[in-house]
Amino acid sequence: MRPRHYRRCSRRQFLAGAVSACASGAFSLAGCTIRTSAPKDPSQLNVYSWPDYIDPAIIPEFEQRYGIKVIYDTVSSNEALLAKFQAGASNYDIVVPSGYMVKQLKNMDLLQPLDKDRLPNFKHIAKRFSTSLFDSGCQYSIPYTFGTTGIGFNQSAFGRNEKDEPRDWDVFWDRRLSGRMTLLDDPRETVGLALKHLGYSLNSVATEEIAAACAELKRQKPLTMCYTSDQVIVYLASGDSLLSLAFSGDAQQAARQNGDVKYIIPESGASMWVDNLCVPKSAPHPENAHLWLNFMMEPRISAAIANYTWYATPNDSALKYVQPELLASKSLYPPQATLDKCEEIGEIGSAIFAYDRMWTELKCY
Repeated sequence: MRPRHYRRCSRRQFLAGAVSACASGAFSLAGCTIRTSAPKDPSQLNVYSWPDYIDPAIIPEFEQRYGIKVIYDTVSSNEALLAKFQAGASNYDIVVPSGYMVKQLKNMDLLQPLDKDRLPNFKHIAKRFSTSLFDSGCQYSIPYTFGTTGIGFNQSAFGRNEKDEPRDWDVFWDRRLSGRMTLLDDPRETVGLALKHLGYSLNSVATEEIAAACAELKRQKPLTMCYTSDQVIVYLASGDSLLSLAFSGDAQQAARQNGDVKYIIPESGASMWVDNLCVPKSAPHPENAHLWLNFMMEPRISAAIANYTWYATPNDSALKYVQPELLASKSLYPPQATLDKCEEIGEIGSAIFAYDRMWTELKCY
């Protein structure tokens, strides 16, 4: 997917570097500084995003253009992002939650409304991404990337015979793959897998359905090598995992390293999600944050992010700069008939406590 001619670090290498950085207090990645905390400097922008989720060349370009230093911290899950806020974090200017978490943060009055007059590049965002259930009209969020969560697998495990390849979620209960599969360390995605397997909505709020899904996951757990969100690419690409619950872009990255890896959206449907750029209500540098948002919506910048991360862009004007093989990929840009089977992960109110409780039981099982 990427046109660059340099070696890109894996998520494992990136995180290992970040852990090492914590010991010294700072970490430099192609002009990007990562620190555990950041001082309030008017010429600074504090970003809290996912690992390996931006082309490293973009940050120095922004810094040079605006004279603003970017401090980039990484988050492991939406729930970790929420926990950070609940613990009193107030130094971030930009956060990158998924759709359902945007709604939750908004309902908790933790996000500030965006000043569209300072965001002329919003005109490039595809209309269907500005009418979402979680933030209609994009009052608090700017779509960053979108994708699905489906099945990444190694074709060798299925005899490289297409008719024998997985079609739906039941493959995760196939004992022939015992010890060679991974699930995401993410309660909404992994419990959602089991809910879809049982024929329920992945946004179910029925306690009995959530309990049934977790019971299925307990039955499945002995077959699972591990629950991980950060090392899916590494395990799939190396062949250690023959089957993984995977984000579409991660599976695509693994396939670039290992031609035997393939990604499918299950026949019964999968989760579809949008990751978004938001400005916390407590942001110390909201003016700089709006400069960043507008910069990130420039078509060339949005395309560079898509080409680097291998996630789809919601920026219509950027498509002409996206690599042709990416646009042709049905796993990255699925046809509408496939998307119609998918569900956007939604905010589920107090049912989240049932998910959290049963997820804890599963992890300790």
